[in-house]
Amino acid sequence: MKIRQNISFRLASYTDAAGKYTPEAFRSGNEDNFYVDDDLTDSTTNRVAQDEVLQLGELGMLMVVADGMGGMNAGEVASQIAVDTVKSAFNAEALTASVTASSQSRQKYLEQVIRQADKNIKSEARKDSSREGMGSTIIMAWLFDDELTISWCGDSRAYIFNDKSGIRLIYQDHSYVQELVNKGMLTYDQTFDHPQNNIITRSLGDPTKDARPESKTLKVGKGDIILLCSDGLSGVLRDRKTYDTNGQLFPEENIEDIIRTHTSSMKECREALWIAAERGGWYDNVTAILCQITDGPESLWATTPATSNASNGNNHKNKTWLFVGGGLLFAAAIIAAFFIGKWSHGQIDENPSLNDSISEVKTDSATIIDSVPTEKADAPIEDNTTEVKDRPSVQEQIKKQAEEKADTTSRPNGLTKIEKRDSGKKPKSKGNGKLTPIEDKFKKDNTDNPLAPTNPKKDNITDNPLNNQ
Repeated sequence: MKIRQNISFRLASYTDAAGKYTPEAFRSGNEDNFYVDDDLTDSTTNRVAQDEVLQLGELGMLMVVADGMGGMNAGEVASQIAVDTVKSAFNAEALTASVTASSQSRQKYLEQVIRQADKNIKSEARKDSSREGMGSTIIMAWLFDDELTISWCGDSRAYIFNDKSGIRLIYQDHSYVQELVNKGMLTYDQTFDHPQNNIITRSLGDPTKDARPESKTLKVGKGDIILLCSDGLSGVLRDRKTYDTNGQLFPEENIEDIIRTHTSSMKECREALWIAAERGGWYDNVTAILCQITDGPESLWATTPATSNASNGNNHKNKTWLFVGGGLLFAAAIIAAFFIGKWSHGQIDENPSLNDSISEVKTDSATIIDSVPTEKADAPIEDNTTEVKDRPSVQEQIKKQAEEKADTTSRPNGLTKIEKRDSGKKPKSKGNGKLTPIEDKFKKDNTDNPLAPTNPKKDNITDNPLNNQ
C-alpha cells in the first residue's frame, strides 16, 4: 500500500474582465469563470484564503479554469455551467474509493465530468436560441497526494515552475496554431500574432461533435508552483525569455521571470502577472490560479536540467541554418550531376528551358485541416468611440484590495463576453510575421515549440519529469 505524503500548499486566484472591460456589461464583460476547492474532504466549496498555508486533505484539492465564448450573455453562461457541473461532481460522497484509487481512475473521472459539462452546455443552448453557439474551454487540476492529474479541453493552460528547472507547459493546447507548430509550419513566436490564433479545435458546447478531453498525471514536490490560466494571460505574456529569428531578445516581460521573482507570495505573484499583462496590451479576459507546494517530498523537477532561456531563438536559427546548408548541398549535387551528364555526351546545352529537370512540388493551401475547427464566436461589436473613464488601473485595484485586506476569489457581480479582438483594439504584435497555413499530414516537428512533446501513454505518470513533457 502506498504511503501518503505530507503535503502543504498555498494558493492565490483571481479573474478579471481585463482587456474586455465594459462597465455596462454583465460582469463588466468577463466570460471567464474559475473554481477552487482547497479541501475536497470537507463540505466547504470555493474557499481560498490567499497565501494561507494549508494541509492537503485526504481527497486532495481541485482547481478549475473555464473560458467562455459565444457572444453577449452566452459565453459567461457556458463557463458557469461548466464550473457548476464540476461543483456537483466533486463532493465527498461522489469521490468514492474506486474513483480515487489510482491516477487512471482519477483521469477517467475528470474526463467524465468534462463530457457531462459539454452535454449540459448543449442542453441549455437548445432551450434558449439567444445562447446558440455558446461554449467554453476547461482545465481541471486535481492534486491528490503528490500526484497532479490534469484534464483539459481547449486552449486554457497549465504550467509547472521550479526555481531550478524553470517553467514548463504541462500539455499542448487544443488550438489551430498549436497544430501548425506541431507540423513545423509555425514557430512559437509566430503564434502570438497569427490571424487564426483565436481558433480552438476542441471545446465544450461544440454542436458538431462531442467533447474530447485529454489527461495527464505528473509528480509534484516541495517548491513546485502550478499555474492554471486562460489564454488572456498566456496569449499576452511569453512563457520565458525568447529570441526572434535575428537573435534579438524580445523585451517584454515573461511568465517565468515574474514567477521566479515572486516565489515568496502567490498573491504578489498573481498581482505581478496582472500588471505585466496590462502593460503587454491585454485584449481578453484574464484568469489565473497559482498553487505552490510549500512542503512535501523533494521535487523531481528540482533535479531536472533547466530549460535554456535562449533555446527558442537558437533552436530556430540552428534549424534554419541546417535547412539552408542542406539545401545548398542538395542543389550543388544536382548541378554537378547535370554538368557531368552533359560532359559525358560531349556538349552543354545553353537552352535554359531544357535545364528545368526538377518538377515543382505544389501543395494545396486551400485545404488546411480535415475537420472544421471551433472558432470563438464573434459578439456584437461595441461602440468604441466612447472612452471608458471609470476603469481603475491594476495598481489601483491592488491598493484597494490591500486596504480591504481581501483578495477575494468570489466572482464579481456581473459577467459578458466581448469576443477576442472585436473591441477594435488590436493586440500588440509579438510575432515575426504571418504564414499561410498549408496542410502537411506527414511533417511532425515540435522543436520550435519550447514545451511540447506529448507522451503517447494513456497513463503517463512517471518518476522522470522529462517524460511528462
